[in-house]
Amino acid sequence: MRGGTGDTVRAGVCLLLAAVLLGAAWLLWQEAERLRADDVDFAKVAVIEDGYPTGRLKVCGDRYRKPYCLQRERVTVRDTAYKLKRTSTVYTLELTRADKRAMELSYRDHNSHEERDSVYGRARAGEPVTLFWWRGSVRMVRAGEGDDTATVHTGHYPGRLFAGPAALASALCGIGLGPLWAALWLPLRGRRNPLTMAWQWVAPALALGAAGGVGALVALIAPRPEAVVRGFAVAAVALLVPALLVLRWWTRTRLPRKCEVEPVEPVEVHAVDGAVAGTGPWKLDINGPLYVGPGVLGTTPDPCAKVALKPLPGPLRVLDVRPPLRSDPRAVRRYSMTPYLDAEARERRTNGRYRQAAKQATHPLVAVCEVLDGPGRGSRVLIGAPEQDMPEVLGAIAAHARRWL
Repeated sequence: MRGGTGDTVRAGVCLLLAAVLLGAAWLLWQEAERLRADDVDFAKVAVIEDGYPTGRLKVCGDRYRKPYCLQRERVTVRDTAYKLKRTSTVYTLELTRADKRAMELSYRDHNSHEERDSVYGRARAGEPVTLFWWRGSVRMVRAGEGDDTATVHTGHYPGRLFAGPAALASALCGIGLGPLWAALWLPLRGRRNPLTMAWQWVAPALALGAAGGVGALVALIAPRPEAVVRGFAVAAVALLVPALLVLRWWTRTRLPRKCEVEPVEPVEVHAVDGAVAGTGPWKLDINGPLYVGPGVLGTTPDPCAKVALKPLPGPLRVLDVRPPLRSDPRAVRRYSMTPYLDAEARERRTNGRYRQAAKQATHPLVAVCEVLDGPGRGSRVLIGAPEQDMPEVLGAIAAHARRWL
């Protein structure tokens, strides 16, 4: 599959994956904001007159309606217990609700467990206990009747409901922006990229994923929407910009150095891991290796290169030696995806034995050539080979052209 078609398929898959991840992140963020609104709206249950709180609460009934009111429920105390901590006492009340369901309620209070006027002391003495619910969570416990009551607010911390969904939404957003970047980069810039792997989107994807993790950490530490968005944005810029600058520098400085190849004329005919791609008679369908030698440059289906050696149909002139582009035919750029085989490993491969890759990695190179004479004169021919074999390939091209001309 050529680079253009392959990039289109990969871009479609990345776009679908990004849509799924970002859609899930959006739904989770909406849920987190709703839970955050529940916490923030709890302040609206207090009665404000002339700009000052009166100390009274809006309890659902004839005067106040949902959602900005507390639901009241009378419960029966089954058992009480307490546990002493360093700074406060944790009280536990086992209650029976009106529908006969049992529940256990724990809260912290700085009052002593020996005080009879506290909620715990009144509940233990058998006085009536009333729970005040706010959208599914108990926010206040009151013991006693009439004006003689004791009240305690439960240990509900604003933001606790927001933190979990917001952290997951930030992580999914960071992970989903990576495939979205790839879906845009592959069709726009992929064909002109000098590597067979889309490294220009791998690094941004890692940077954006790390930014999502930073946003998730901020959601757990400071559960506020603006803090999560700010943390995600700052981390994305701080990680993405250096990554892109380093990749741009590496492309401009490191890659061209691999193309400074001096031709070396081979002394004997032998196989190299190379391939030829062109149009017309230069479109060689043989999948075997490329054979080079003194004035010899061709292909053959014979692994030993003793029969049916097919030389190139004309002389060539090397115009440029460069890393392979993603738009190059697969035949000349496939060596970047397979390990380089040394002489011993090649012999084992010829004998049908186990393959053994070389210890040192290789980089693929492509020689851009022009046909000087014969069929297809003036057309471009691409010859791909690993950098270890490219000097001998260039030497064979020059020797072959001298013999032809």
